[in-house]
Order: sequence, then structure tokens, then C-alpha cells
Amino acid sequence: MENSWHQLKPRTGFLVRLADRLTDQSWQTLTQLYQPIVGPSAAGLYSALFWLPNRGEYQRHATLLGLLGMDLAHFYEARLRLEAAGLLTTKVKTESELTSFIYELQAPLAPAAFFRDDLLSVQLLGVVGEAAYRTLVAVNTVTPHETPGEQDITKNFLDVFHVDGQELSHLPAAITATREDLPSDETAPALTPTGHEDFDFKLLGEILEHSFIDTKALRGYRQLLLTEHATYDIDEVTMARYVGDATDLATNQFDPEQFKRVIAQQFSQQHRGQPTTPTPTTTANTKADGLNSAEQALIAVASKTVPALFLQGIKQKSGGFVTDGEQRIVRDLVSRQLFPDSVLNLMIYHLLVDEERPTLNKNLMDTIANDWSKSKVATPQQAIQKIRERQQTAQQPRQSRRRQTTVKETLPDWAKKPTAKPAATQAKLSEKQQQQLQARIAKLQAHSNEGKED
Repeated sequence: MENSWHQLKPRTGFLVRLADRLTDQSWQTLTQLYQPIVGPSAAGLYSALFWLPNRGEYQRHATLLGLLGMDLAHFYEARLRLEAAGLLTTKVKTESELTSFIYELQAPLAPAAFFRDDLLSVQLLGVVGEAAYRTLVAVNTVTPHETPGEQDITKNFLDVFHVDGQELSHLPAAITATREDLPSDETAPALTPTGHEDFDFKLLGEILEHSFIDTKALRGYRQLLLTEHATYDIDEVTMARYVGDATDLATNQFDPEQFKRVIAQQFSQQHRGQPTTPTPTTTANTKADGLNSAEQALIAVASKTVPALFLQGIKQKSGGFVTDGEQRIVRDLVSRQLFPDSVLNLMIYHLLVDEERPTLNKNLMDTIANDWSKSKVATPQQAIQKIRERQQTAQQPRQSRRRQTTVKETLPDWAKKPTAKPAATQAKLSEKQQQQLQARIAKLQAHSNEGKED
């Protein structure tokens, strides 16, 4: 790919493609929201590429430069701004030593999506200022207004049209075949699945479709919905009710923190006093895979129980209760998607049952989760093995301390008391050497006495 406008030549060929369908709203958004960011030259280039005659055919850049009245340097700068703003995708093609470019025009984001984009909204605010920014938000977004006494009597599709249920169960081949060729539509209002096969986002979207809840705004909280579903095993109908409880009727704004509080409170109320989840504690003969029957039973329970219910079962069996902090700890680990539910449940079991801790500790849970993640623990069998290693390691520090105490009792030579050295030295002198030493000492003492008499 070229890195400088110097590699562009007026005779270099290009063609234009449309990646999206542009509407009147698209041109309004381009002018009012994008142009302050990219500048009038870039906005003019976007318009020129769209309205260029025979845009689907290869043409020389000289033609485009003549329409715009700019040189290659300014053209390149304008092109980069369109690319950075997501309005243009540039591709290069080299064939028979001839280089050409393909410019794909991307439709501007819808106003609501634009204002939700951190980069675009912050850049626009910096250019136009707060007052103008608020005005642009008000002008480019539509807020439904209702007056007291209004009643929604809108009919849905099935109220008006008759649809054969058999055709919906087995769609005609003409529909299924053509759908495979359709491009993905990221702006569709319906919520779409994001990897959890056991939760139907499409059904949730249909349930919320005729409610006061803005399903488009809810799309930004897909991961939160999945986390709550995986933590508490919430079905689509119940999830829709919780979403409604956490949405302000006056503003239609969804409150994610209120959503989590509602679910946590409902969970505590619903499972207070219910039978506990069985948690085997007895030992038995070891199986061929290295797990005894109690561990096998524990894995079976951990594999079919969501973390919140598993935690609740352990707490009820011990006479305790699940704290708000413990629910947050479990929800946080579920949202990270580091382990299957069975592995997370075994981590909970190890801390509360094996180590007899009264509550889950976030720092300790994070430490264990980091260790298991580095070790790529992905199955409950691997989790059992890590628990065994942890239990063995727990005995080592006390042994190390005893060994360290023994080492400290042996002092190095330089740390011994000075009084031991003369005695050792004196023992090594011969009788003649001792006499010579005593004579030298007597001579020194006599000399010292003479000095005092003077």
C-alpha cells in the first residue's frame, strides 16, 4: 500500500463502489456532524465520489482532481480524513505493473450511533463547543412525546395478516437461498445472538418490540444480559421483565446498575429457604481417571448448575447467606468468560467447603482465577487437579520456615564474638613464641612507665 501522496499520479486509475445505501438522512448527517470533523474538502470529496459520472468504471485521478479543483497533496489529505472517520475504505490493486485504487463509500452512521461513538462525539465536541454540540444532538435525534391520556392501540403483524405457521417453521427455499447472499445489517433494531446458543436474543427483541423500551439502545448491553443469564439462568421472558423494571418510564433510559440490583434482589428473595444444591463431601474409591466417586458426583452437580445457584446451595447448607459482594464477585468472573460454569463452581466449592471460609474473598478469587487461567484450566477435571496442587502447596511454607530456623543457628565466622579469636590464636603459639610475646609486652609496659615518670 502507498504511504504518501507522492505515489499517486494524475493518470492513476480508480473506481468507486457504494458499500451502503445513502438516504437523505445520510447527507444531513454528513453535513451537520461529519463535516465539522473532516473539513469541507473531505466532505466535498465524498460528495464528488458519490455523484461522479460512471463511478463504477475505472477513471483517472486527473478527472476527479479537475472536478474538485485541488492537487494531489490536498486530495490525499482529504482522503485520509474520510478513511479515519469511517466514511471511506481504500483498496489498492496491482495488475500488469499498473496500480489502481478502489474507493468504497461507507454510509454515515445514524445520528444516535454517531453520538454514542466516543471518538466521533469527543472530536465533534472539541470542534464546535458544548452549546453547539447540544443543539446538534437535539436537532438530529427524535424524542417521542406523549401527552397524558394517550393509549397505544397499535396492532401487530399477526393481528392484521394471516400467516401460515407451517411456512414459518419451514421457510421457502427462495427465502433461505437469497438470505445467504444478503450483507450483514448491523443497524437492524432486533437484538441478534452473540455466541450464547442457549439464550435467544431474537425472542427477547420480539418480546420488547411493542413495549416502551428502546431495543436499539439496549444493544449496547448485550454482554451484560449474557452475564446475568449465565450467572442466574434467566430465561428470555424473565429477562424482558427485569429490563422493564430497570428502565425509566419517563425517559426510556435503561439503567444497567439498577438492572443488576433488581436481579440480585429477586434472586435472594426467590431462593431464600429453598432446598440446597447437593454438594457431595464423602470420599470413595478412586476411579480410573483419578477421581473418586465423590469428586465425580461434585463435577456432575457443578456442570449442571449456574454459579449463583451453586453458591446459594453451599451457603444454605452451611447456614449462611449469599452477600451482595459475593454476587458481584461471581458476576464479574462470569463476565470475563475465563472458565466454564463447572470450573467456576469448583473454585467456589474449594474456598467455601475445602478451606471452610465463611465468604468469598475477591482478591483470593482473582489470584486463583489468574493461576488457573495461566494453566489453561478448561474442564472440571483439570480444576480438581489444580485444587489438589493448591492443597499440597499449602503445607510447604511451614516446612520451609523450620528449615530456615535451623540455618540461622549456624553463624558465619565474621559474626562470632571477638573474645573467641584471641583464645584460638593463643592456642596455636609455641612455648618459645609465647615467651617472646610476653617479653615484648613487658618491654612495652616498661617503656610506658618511663614516659609517665618523665
